[in-house]
Amino acid sequence: MVSAKPIPEALEGRRFTFRGGVHPPEHKGIAEEKAIERVPLPPEIILPVAMHAGAPAKPIVEKKAAVERGQLVAEAGGFVSAPVHAPVSGTVTDVAPRPHQSGRMVTALLIKTDAEKTAEIIRREEAQTISADLDIGPFAPEQIVERVKNAGVVGLGGAAFPTFIKLTRNERKPTDIVLLNGSECEPYLTADYRVMLEQPAAVIAGLRLAMKATGASRGAIAIEDNKPDAAARLRETLRAANVPEGIEVCELRTKYPQGGERSLIPAVTGRAVPVGGFPPDIGVAILNVGTAAAVAAAVAYERPLIERVLTVTGPGIANPGNLLVPVGTPLSFLIEQRGGASEAVTKVVLGGPMMGPTAANLNLPVMKGMSGVTLLERAQTKAHRVLPCIRCGRCVDICPSGLMPALLARLGQRRRAEEAAGAHVLACVECGSCSYVCPSQIPLVQHIRTGKLLARQAQQKR
Repeated sequence: MVSAKPIPEALEGRRFTFRGGVHPPEHKGIAEEKAIERVPLPPEIILPVAMHAGAPAKPIVEKKAAVERGQLVAEAGGFVSAPVHAPVSGTVTDVAPRPHQSGRMVTALLIKTDAEKTAEIIRREEAQTISADLDIGPFAPEQIVERVKNAGVVGLGGAAFPTFIKLTRNERKPTDIVLLNGSECEPYLTADYRVMLEQPAAVIAGLRLAMKATGASRGAIAIEDNKPDAAARLRETLRAANVPEGIEVCELRTKYPQGGERSLIPAVTGRAVPVGGFPPDIGVAILNVGTAAAVAAAVAYERPLIERVLTVTGPGIANPGNLLVPVGTPLSFLIEQRGGASEAVTKVVLGGPMMGPTAANLNLPVMKGMSGVTLLERAQTKAHRVLPCIRCGRCVDICPSGLMPALLARLGQRRRAEEAAGAHVLACVECGSCSYVCPSQIPLVQHIRTGKLLARQAQQKR
């Protein structure tokens, strides 16, 4: 049931924020002025069947099969799953387990690229345009959902949750607002910023389609106030298109983790996602701005999600930039195309440094939910000595979820699952703000993750 708390009548002209949070150095200047550019095609694609939340997809092509860019090569493996399509034309050279960013071995399709055939299809795709005032009248809500589902669109902000589920109407939990997340609060990353600047029409068209699919009467694009030109660009595009839907661009105070849905939703709507619940429980659908652009392409042209914009950045890369990259591109190839890594690089992060996992090796492929690749040098990754907790309470002050991180970490470290569950360990969003401010350099999030795992295991045994 939708929360009784009404959304403010006017969202524009206000500065929204949330409780707690931190403001780490942004480091956006490394790549924010770099326009999106398409990278050369890699000679080989590594395409995992698990690039999304939920069940892995099931391969439907075999070794030696010829495939075409955009062709379905693995079908969804369940309701919460997403199909996988070939990002290049070429030949399947193997279907076998390969290293995955999760640390596991996961089935992947290896495709040898036919550059000439792929380039021909790309030229046709680049001729397709999407306007903000796209005629969405012919598309029924069910058709929008079906096209998004068939295109394998997932959340591009990092979670990679299948988007069609968010767009499917639920009469018992009606959606009254669709929020687009353009905050991009992680340090270093600027891919969403460039999408808003360079593809505002597609972003707006995707939002309009999402509103029609869900039945929402309102739409909002939420942007941190360190990106005023992106907000201005979207407003200009909205005015020029004169679309009938009630869409606003609202600005948020720059603070981390503003982009987390449990921070963004209450900041803009005044509604809180319940512990153990989801945004639809309070009448909200939330999508990343890049996901909205992918929705527009999927519905207007039935174009599958086979490439994405990501940022290659950090002090350790010779030529940082915002790149349009086929999914499955090996990290080693991507880094080589940007001039290579410096000798001082000690850590490659998949995403931003606050929440992104570390790459175990550079043979990993680009995934649908990979928003960036950040190369850090010794100066940014120098080990610190862990000291005892001094009970300063700084982690409590900044926790956006209103938790007691030091307590949760201690319970996780001591494997006290029931007590951790009672202290709401499962409400932790693992944003890393507590670890960032801890004067004793305690790896709080690492211990809290242990507590969450144990709490879930205890629940399953009941």
